[in-house]
Amino acid sequence: MKFSRLCADTKLRTLELAGYDAIGLGELIRKKQITPLELVEDTLKRIEKVNPKLNIVLTSLFDVEKARARAKTDLGNGPLAGVPILLKNIVEYKDADIDFGSRLYAKAIAKNGRLHKANSPFTTALEKAGMIVVGITNAPEMGLIDTTEPTLRGAAHSPWNPEYTTGGSSGGSAASVASGIVPLAHANDGGGSIRIPASQCGVFGLKPTRKRELIPFTTGGLAQDVAGINSDLCVSRSVRDTALYLSIVENKTNGQLPPVGFVSSSSNRRLKIALVVEGVNGKPADSEVEKAIRSTAKLCESLKHNVDEVKLPINGAELTEAFLGYWAAGAVGLDAEIEQLLGKGTKREDVLEPWTIGLMELGRKIGLFKAVGNATKAFASAAAGMQELFKTYDVILSPVLRIPPFKLGYHDPRGNFDEIMARVMSDVAYTPLHNACGTPAMSVPLYWTKENLPIGSQFAAWRGGESMLLQLAYELEAARPWAKRRPEIFAGK
Repeated sequence: MKFSRLCADTKLRTLELAGYDAIGLGELIRKKQITPLELVEDTLKRIEKVNPKLNIVLTSLFDVEKARARAKTDLGNGPLAGVPILLKNIVEYKDADIDFGSRLYAKAIAKNGRLHKANSPFTTALEKAGMIVVGITNAPEMGLIDTTEPTLRGAAHSPWNPEYTTGGSSGGSAASVASGIVPLAHANDGGGSIRIPASQCGVFGLKPTRKRELIPFTTGGLAQDVAGINSDLCVSRSVRDTALYLSIVENKTNGQLPPVGFVSSSSNRRLKIALVVEGVNGKPADSEVEKAIRSTAKLCESLKHNVDEVKLPINGAELTEAFLGYWAAGAVGLDAEIEQLLGKGTKREDVLEPWTIGLMELGRKIGLFKAVGNATKAFASAAAGMQELFKTYDVILSPVLRIPPFKLGYHDPRGNFDEIMARVMSDVAYTPLHNACGTPAMSVPLYWTKENLPIGSQFAAWRGGESMLLQLAYELEAARPWAKRRPEIFAGK
């Protein structure tokens, strides 16, 4: 179909293109069936259609005229040249008012101007590939929790049921893909923040190996992530979009990690898969989640992969405590930052959420050096145990979250800190392991509840195993296609 000429009804074109993946849109551009500017306009129309119901794109943070102007320039002829993309509100990007979902940084921007004066190598790479940033997605304050309900910008709503969370911290990005605004959106993950919202929103999300991608942050707290728990990549509707995006933003000069390149198809290799049902914290999975994961295990067996149920050979209690301490330590310096950015006399409760303040106090109680030391020891111990397990098994299959999708408010960062902490520590029981070990892991949308809510399955490999994971994902995508499942709120309806 030649959209520019044969589909003169732009409303119809906008609806139909909501079902395309990014590679498909790039092909339309290269065949001159549509222009980048038309794609930008279509994307903006889809934002206008669904965003009032979902609050997933922060339209005030980005001037869309920049996208329109960029669409008129020479973007090259790469496979994603001219394709629109949304960036998470936790990114180093100079052309938007990135405030990390925090009143602290929003007020600092109002006082001093944008936080970032240049793009990071990561965001430079995606623009060099010709992609067009069209907006910024909602994220929780500083990405510190597994739901997207920031005080500053308001809660993001799941397109499957607006009473439910999108997950976090890349909730706005995952919901933007699920609702058909864009086929691919930037995301990052310091404890599950790609995989959890991918699971909650029914899209594909891969956290790469530690230091696989180009440097995403050159300034600020995330640039000081000494343990290397954070990774940047994306969430997408199709496996091939994530595979191509990884080939664009990966660090091709990392001598310890040979480049993955573009993994374009599945493999004939049959894998040995270790099934893990119990959480790292020792708690059992909810019955619905266990049903979902065992359904995935049966699917893998039907594809002639070998699946054995195992227990993780790690000290789960030690790792859980150390990860929390390291997480909290990242907030320790916020009082000093408040004074530096806004001056003395600014009250922390006026610019930070109760959850963030609670983490800061916890980090101080533990002590920064102790927290980092404990994390270094526990992460190394867990990695050693996992490396041994990966000598026997190619892939580990587990839940993403211990519980099914939950309603907004259940992990609300404005709630009682101790109560919310107990829930988060109970429910986020699988994903932090792979941030601690630096291992690649993906959430694959293979199961929906009777309420039509998605539950992702997590697959992980040893460091450098992205190719194997992507090949498996292609196979799962073909066996149980998910891209045509439509949520309650979808831009293509």
